[in-house]
Amino acid sequence: MSDAGPLLQWSELVYDLQRLLRDKGVTTPLYVVGGAVRDAYKRAAITDVDIAVDGDAIGIAKQVADWLDADIYIMDRERGVARVFLKRESGAFLLDFARFRGATLHDDLIKRDFTVNTLAADLLGDLSHLIDLLGGERDLREGVLRRCSPNAIKDDPVRALRAVRQSTQLGLKMHPATLSDVRLFAPGLSQISPERIRDEFFKLLALDNAARGLRVLQHLGILQRILPDQFGQTPAEGPPQQQLDAWSRSLRITERMCAILTAVSERRTDNNAAAFDLGMLVIQMDRFRGQLQERLSRSYGNGRRHRELLVLAAFLSNLSEMDSATDGEQLSLLAKAVSRSLRLTLEEGRHLSLAMSKYQVILDESEWSPLARHRFWFGLDEAGIDAIFLAAAVYLGRQGEGIQQADWLAFVDIATELLDTWFRQYEDVVSPPLLLDGEDIMKTLGIKRGPVVGRLLSTLREAQVLGTVRSVDEARAFVARQQVESG
Repeated sequence: MSDAGPLLQWSELVYDLQRLLRDKGVTTPLYVVGGAVRDAYKRAAITDVDIAVDGDAIGIAKQVADWLDADIYIMDRERGVARVFLKRESGAFLLDFARFRGATLHDDLIKRDFTVNTLAADLLGDLSHLIDLLGGERDLREGVLRRCSPNAIKDDPVRALRAVRQSTQLGLKMHPATLSDVRLFAPGLSQISPERIRDEFFKLLALDNAARGLRVLQHLGILQRILPDQFGQTPAEGPPQQQLDAWSRSLRITERMCAILTAVSERRTDNNAAAFDLGMLVIQMDRFRGQLQERLSRSYGNGRRHRELLVLAAFLSNLSEMDSATDGEQLSLLAKAVSRSLRLTLEEGRHLSLAMSKYQVILDESEWSPLARHRFWFGLDEAGIDAIFLAAAVYLGRQGEGIQQADWLAFVDIATELLDTWFRQYEDVVSPPLLLDGEDIMKTLGIKRGPVVGRLLSTLREAQVLGTVRSVDEARAFVARQQVESG
């Protein structure tokens, strides 16, 4: 146990929780453990807290939720794990309560994954005092990711994936024995539920340097155990250099996507938006920044955000065995295969498929008339935003250092025009309120319900976009002419 002076610095919310527990007379031993302690040690922001309980963790969680008028979710009744959701203006704050995994705190900590995640603090005692039973502080200072025990990764192969994610996230080098176990026990992922693998994988995709983590996953042979065969390894077709180039482009596209998403996020700084390519894009997109951030932060459960879905799309967009620039239908099918493999929701799968299958049209088209913009958005709806982000990342990733300023500015203008159409011209261009509905058309033409009515509604909508039909009378005359001309 460390005897150093004050080491930990907590957010006020954690101190409030401590005061509440003391005021309510709680005496059950409670310890903050893992990432929150590491963040307190590093003076980083804390958004969730893991609490190890020497007793009835679910009971304590229920009491805390009741005292704070918060929501609670029982995550694992058998193992005594519950989550309390605290709603704050800055977002949700999570409190995870879990019963000791053994008789003592040491027994609990040694059954965890890595030593840097075993730092602890007494929630009812001196919160500034670091409890370090397994040398986690030393490993953190020395930049080492070390397994807690020889069985840590063998007992839970998801920790092989987590080792890559946390070494990437924290800038740590895997200890040789840990690296050896990652290689040795990664095949055990085939016995793990796809949902657990998905959630850990998405945590890696959430990193600003996700491409680095993906590179390590591929190098260690883990990626092919996460994604369908055609995506999990360097493309197998073509000369070796061509295979390497395709893989490198995929990682470059992923890097550019992460940079773009950071530049439009609330974490944007002058530094990460200073480069010419990002700078020009950010300047033009800034007017839509709030709406874009709202979409990127959309959640699909277990912490998965829409942002990570776009990073996945960027990575997959150039890693298939076909020419992604010319075969959107095939990319759509492969996106669906990935969605099934990762057990994504139907909504996630739809957005992934649409973005991957439609981004190329933005790169191919140089002229965007009102009708072309209408057809783009009417077919994609909000997924068109994803296609724009993906097109930008693909453009920058493919060009690499050889980006042409004039061509890039032309692309930025197109992206801006498309976004302006969605956010500011929705009722004029994207989906103008129809002057006639289906019942009106059937009554006007004396026809029954069927495909003809749908076709006439579509042509009427496009005529309104073009401004050739502006009134109900003109709309009736227009559909009548269309019916006669179609025979």
